[in-house]
Amino acid sequence: MGKTGMENLPVSDKAGAVKNGEVKMADIIDAGKMIHFEGKQSDEPAILKCLGEVAGYVEADGALYEKMSVKQYLGFFAGLTGNRAKIPSAVEQMHLAGILGKKISKCTEGEKKRLRIAREIAGGAGEYFLVNPVAVDDEESKRVILGWMETFYERAGRLVTLSLSHRDTCICPGEHYEIIGGSVLRIDQSENSVENPDLPVVSKISVSYNEKNFLFNPEEIDYIEANDGKVYVYVKGEQYTGAYKMGELEEKLARFGFFRCHRSYIVNMQKVLELVKWTRNSYSLRLKGYDKRDVPLSKGKIQELRGIYEF
Repeated sequence: MGKTGMENLPVSDKAGAVKNGEVKMADIIDAGKMIHFEGKQSDEPAILKCLGEVAGYVEADGALYEKMSVKQYLGFFAGLTGNRAKIPSAVEQMHLAGILGKKISKCTEGEKKRLRIAREIAGGAGEYFLVNPVAVDDEESKRVILGWMETFYERAGRLVTLSLSHRDTCICPGEHYEIIGGSVLRIDQSENSVENPDLPVVSKISVSYNEKNFLFNPEEIDYIEANDGKVYVYVKGEQYTGAYKMGELEEKLARFGFFRCHRSYIVNMQKVLELVKWTRNSYSLRLKGYDKRDVPLSKGKIQELRGIYEF
């Protein structure tokens, strides 16, 4: 199998020890069942090289045969591979039965995403590479796609995704990695909560924006995100940069009703409006004022949250 510079990243020292959680892309993909990368569009070729030509490739967007109906489109591509018998399964898995007669030009972006996946299912793909698989506003489509991903725990095959959004990466069931500056690091290595009865009381959190410094009371903060080596603090929909480590903020804010819902997220539970269940093991938290920009709730934190809030 051919290699590119990305999957042979220099991630170990001279003794061969892995540094700071860095790992090789090829090793991750070879060993994994469901692997989700956060990265850039330019990272696609390296991932495809690791997977090889057997992968069913689902592009992020682009033109489809807009004049065809959903049924015609699936029939056309299944016919190319001689797999027409797989069309009913593809339709069922992507919940397309109700729109088979619909022109593709009339489909929502979420429906088009499901159609692209169904195309590869009908084509007989054994494993899949999806780009931006849940970057859709259509909640039904997002739920269908996440549910389909979860079935890979019980089925043969492998699923790899590349998302440009940190949130989208974290909500997908499976293992999560980020590609930063030529390195691949695992996002969810450890999610241990800090429990200290003698936590210090803080009155303000210092943040910066456009080279200006601001001080916020903890109750003003909506949630905190660690992404791309930086920590961001969100207040009323605005993003600020904080000079903290997530562990420090988790400890400082625990007394104020904040919850470490994911290794990369701390949320003010007073701002949470809804616990959104996408699949059996995929949840997110919806906050007031953030519409559909949900905060991921990792699988390992679900029981902890249930114990605290008794739901």
